[in-house]
Amino acid sequence: MSFMRGWAKRRYIDLDNDIEKRLTDLIPENMARRGRITIDALLAPVKDILNRQRFPDKPLTERQVELMLTLLSSMDTDKDPGAARVGEREGRTIAPLLDRLSAGFNHGIGRSGHLTAPQPKAAGASLMQQVTNHVALDAIRRLGLENVRAAIVTPLSTGMSIALILGALRRTLGIKEVLYPRIDHASPRRAISFAGLQEIRVSTILEGDAVQVDLAELESRLSKGNEAAVLATTTFFPPRESDPMKDIAKLCAESDTPLVINNAYGVQSETIMHSIRSAIDAGRVDAVVQSSDKNFLTPVGGSIIVSPDKEIIDSTAETYAGRATAAPVVQTLAALLLTGHEEYTRLRAEQIENLTYLRDQLRSVADSTGQRLLEVKNHVACAMTLDGLDAREIGARLYNLRVTGPRVVEKGEEGSSVDNYPHDYIVMNAAIGAKREHIEQATVKLHKEASR
Repeated sequence: MSFMRGWAKRRYIDLDNDIEKRLTDLIPENMARRGRITIDALLAPVKDILNRQRFPDKPLTERQVELMLTLLSSMDTDKDPGAARVGEREGRTIAPLLDRLSAGFNHGIGRSGHLTAPQPKAAGASLMQQVTNHVALDAIRRLGLENVRAAIVTPLSTGMSIALILGALRRTLGIKEVLYPRIDHASPRRAISFAGLQEIRVSTILEGDAVQVDLAELESRLSKGNEAAVLATTTFFPPRESDPMKDIAKLCAESDTPLVINNAYGVQSETIMHSIRSAIDAGRVDAVVQSSDKNFLTPVGGSIIVSPDKEIIDSTAETYAGRATAAPVVQTLAALLLTGHEEYTRLRAEQIENLTYLRDQLRSVADSTGQRLLEVKNHVACAMTLDGLDAREIGARLYNLRVTGPRVVEKGEEGSSVDNYPHDYIVMNAAIGAKREHIEQATVKLHKEASR
């Protein structure tokens, strides 16, 4: 791809020269210099992204991002007005709306059997994908995982990205089963099944209000030397707590077992990212998966996979079947460029403030309704008991009152990640991008419903 980056850079130089020549030919020199200042200010961040491929400190404007995407998508052959397009897949669209919805990358990304292989018909999309992967890697490193070495942005949700990694591990290392510390969530379990592997559930234990993995059971299973991988989880709903990443990584290193970490919405938490970084330093971590939408506020459909081992990323890319849509990839790139490191740092700080506010509000509701806040370590969500109340009915009424996102679990039912959890409870989240006023509205309505 280096030739493409060089080509793009040379084209920008030619464009600059053309603009300067037109300015000086047509208007007075002093006016041309002033106009050039404005053009340079517009183009400078775009050139910097294409040349350095780094997560910017300050966000680009929407106009700058659109300019860059238009430039890149214009390199694809479906934009060539003189091309005689006679293939079965030529980036044709039935209406201009569809072209806009894909940001112009109608050829998609990758080639059959390789997600990052360049496409002869899609020079711009191929370049866009490489820029995205480098920007995403730099972002994840600057946001806490300095010790990862390679990244790929997939056009797949977190669960399907996990399946892609597990499929690569099955193909390259011959794993046959996955040790999965219990999380009552269908998506990762279906990922294991989709990859053609057997799920071996590792039990959880109850410590106070908190549900934690039974580390002794995991260690015992790893000591048997099975052809297995471990799928550990950093973020889930209370009362489930994060798996102890450093301890698990050490066990995986000792037993030579691949470890995949489901970090679905953990990038927003510096504490979680620190735990993963420590795990990579102390033991074995093969891949870490994070959602684009949960962490970087994109539409659902993309994930960022990172690894301390470039070969893991390469083998994952080679496991994908066929070409792929470019939409989630370009959306992730746009989100990263429109946010930048400084704004993401601000959003992280706001998330911590909102979580503290949510915890205080729920504690107040609990105190006034004879309930209590569950004492669980969670960096995104809080849970409050609903003992003695009709929990399911409260959840339904909140939905009808336009409160979206709460999770209600009744005593002993599936969802608590442990058998026979002793409380009915409700979970509310204060994830990145949440608004304080929405937290207030939701908890006020909860108080009303719990007080009936």
